[in-house]
Amino acid sequence: MLLAKRRSLARLEAKTRNMGADLKKIMEDLETSKKCKRAFEDLQIKALEAAQEL
Repeated sequence: MLLAKRRSLARLEAKTRNMGADLKKIMEDLETSKKCKRAFEDLQIKALEAAQEL
């Protein structure tokens, strides 16, 4: 019984580590998407300003 609990705990700890790594990647991707969104918005503003000058 104790051995089974130990194995179960080891599996859960491994899953926790994997989830932590997955979360880190998701957060990095979120930051990248925020930067892209800001760059897109800046380009959109510049395009609107250029269009008004035509």
